Formats: sequence, C-alpha cells, structure tokens
Amino acid sequence: MIDPRVSTKDERFLQLALNLARRNVGLTGKNPSVGCVITSGDIILGRGNTQLDGRPHAEVVAIKQASDHYLYKKNKRIKDINVYVTLEPCAHDTTSPSCAKEIVNFGASRVVYLTADPDKRTNGKGKLLMEEAGIECIEAQIFKNENSDVLKGYLKQKQTGFPHITLKIGSSLNGKIATKSGESKWITNTLCRRRVQLLRSEHDGILIGKNSIIIDNPRLNLRDAFEIIEDKPIFILDTSFELASIESLSLFDRVRRDKVYIITSTKPKNMIKKTSDFLKGVNIETTKSDLEFLSVEEVLKIISRIGVNRLLVEGGGRVWTSFLKTGFFDEIVMFTGNKIINDSAISCFNDFLPPHTRLGDFPNLTLKSLLKWKDNIEARWEARY
Repeated sequence: MIDPRVSTKDERFLQLALNLARRNVGLTGKNPSVGCVITSGDIILGRGNTQLDGRPHAEVVAIKQASDHYLYKKNKRIKDINVYVTLEPCAHDTTSPSCAKEIVNFGASRVVYLTADPDKRTNGKGKLLMEEAGIECIEAQIFKNENSDVLKGYLKQKQTGFPHITLKIGSSLNGKIATKSGESKWITNTLCRRRVQLLRSEHDGILIGKNSIIIDNPRLNLRDAFEIIEDKPIFILDTSFELASIESLSLFDRVRRDKVYIITSTKPKNMIKKTSDFLKGVNIETTKSDLEFLSVEEVLKIISRIGVNRLLVEGGGRVWTSFLKTGFFDEIVMFTGNKIINDSAISCFNDFLPPHTRLGDFPNLTLKSLLKWKDNIEARWEARY
C-alpha cells in the first residue's frame, strides 16, 4: 500500500532517482548503486548517483550540485527542500559524515526513499537520525520490482552473504554450446554478443571454468561501447591448477593480471612448483574440493570476501551444472541461436539429478523477459525458491 503522503509529484522524482541509480549498476563495487534527486517545489536543485567503486554516495553528489544552485545560494533558508533517494540514507560514519548527517546539515525538510537499507549499521538508524533533526521521512514502498532489480546484488549480499548469481548461456536451438570438437564461435549472432557486453558491465565479477579458458581462449574484457569501463574481476575455477602449464592466453592481452583470480584446491606447497612466470601477478585462492569439483559455496565465500555483489557465470557446461545442482543461482540469461547441432555435441548442462528423476522434480523457472535479436532470442529466467 502506497503511503498517502506520497504524491504524484513525489513519484515522478523518485522515478528520476531510480533512473539515475540504473546508470551505474555493476560499477559501484560492494556499495549499492543509488540515485538521488533534490528539489525545491518543482525545481530540481541537484541530482546524483553512487560513483565508480562506491564513492562518493549519491546523496553527497546531489547535495554538492544543489549547494551550487543559484536558488540555494540566494536563499539558504529555503523551507521546502525535498530529498528523493532510492535507498535509506546511510547512518554510519567512515571516512566522511554519513549521508543522513549530510542531509541534516544541508537543511532538508523532507526525505522520501524507496526502501530501507538492510545494512545493520543503517537499518532504520538513518531515518531516526534525520527525524530527530526534525526532517519528515517517508519510506515510499513504490517501484519495488524496479528498485529490487537495481539493488538485487547488494540486497542478497546483506541477506545471505552471497552475491546475486546470473548464469549466462549461449546455445543452439537444441541446447548445445559447442560441437563435439569444441568449436563454439559463433553459435549466437553479433547482437547477442553485444548484449553480453552489457551484461558484463552490469556485474561486479565474471566466473568461468578452466576448460572454457583453455578451449575457447576468451578475452573476457569489456568491448565496443563498454570499453571505457574498467574490466571486471575474473574468477577462474581450476581444481588441479592446470593453467600453470599454459604459456599463452588472450585474457592477459586485455585484462590486468591483478584482476584475475584462479581458484584451486591444489595445496600451496605443490602450487609453488607449478607456478610459472606466466602467472606472476595473478591472484591464487585455494579452497576445498569434492570429487574433483570445487565447492561452489566455498568459491562464493571467496568471491564475496573480495567484494562482488553481482556475479556473472560465463561457463562452461560443468560449471553451470554445478551451480544448478547446488541451487546457487538466481537467474539464467539464455541466448539461443538459430542453429541445430548434433546430439553428440556439448550440452549446456550435464546430468544433475539421478537418471530416474520424475519430470515434476526437475526445477521450474519463471520467465522474466523475452527479446528477439534478428533470428536469435534472449530469454531471462528467474529461479523459484
């Protein structure tokens, strides 16, 4: 139910704040991408969103802009300053005053935000701090789906300690990701590949299996219209540390070595013998394995510790299957090309339940969107929990 204090004008400015928040999804590190608009009546004094790597916060950017507005400079005692923000302003002080304090110091009379911050350092405290200063605070509780889509990585990390996980799959009409010999370029068309660049830009990290690295030799960098964005951390699952014997990868032509993490179960004493000059500068993380597979849960703990809220899992079949089998995924983005490939080709999923499993016991997903890219299709499926 919408709070009766939220007017049509409030909704319009909150929508603008939400649009601002969308711009930096996947670019704000462990901090959420937030949008903020500051008004006096119908006049926008300032606007802002969370900046790259999470600082400064949206409210700080908007306040700085509003402070330079001629109307504010002319009369700093404006009585009807409204602050519209997509997430409750933070209450905790780190290297600078909290956003809630900044809003108080700025002289706002009213704050309308879309949802409370689940961070224990802020949850309800930001609102209390502002209310104690005489500011009217309203949690609007509108645009829930849209705002959850922007904040889903941050919200899941706060609620579960794990990132929001998207499996990105490109396959033929019959679910094959490569021919029997391993040829996979290109199953989907140019438009789909451009959409993959957008997907990468919206995520804080990319995960891939070592077989896909060795066979496909992908670059995994951001290209085309997204090349101005700094490349994302790349996590490579390599149980037996086989990459130590590789002498050339396209990945290192495009992505800084300190952005690459190899996750393995090889013990450090054995790793020293295997590590070559080729892998110098690459981060090596170790965790336990089970039946020659790395523990997905332990892998995600490492990735969360590094500060990833939205993880894009790019393959291959064994990796996607391990995430599907353990239930550690939130959505699947499936790009389907217009080819039909032999049944002996490589499938996007291996068997993950016993052969005699009943049809009703296999997972059902919810279709969230469906897009047509010439003769290819992009379908976004959401997991049901």
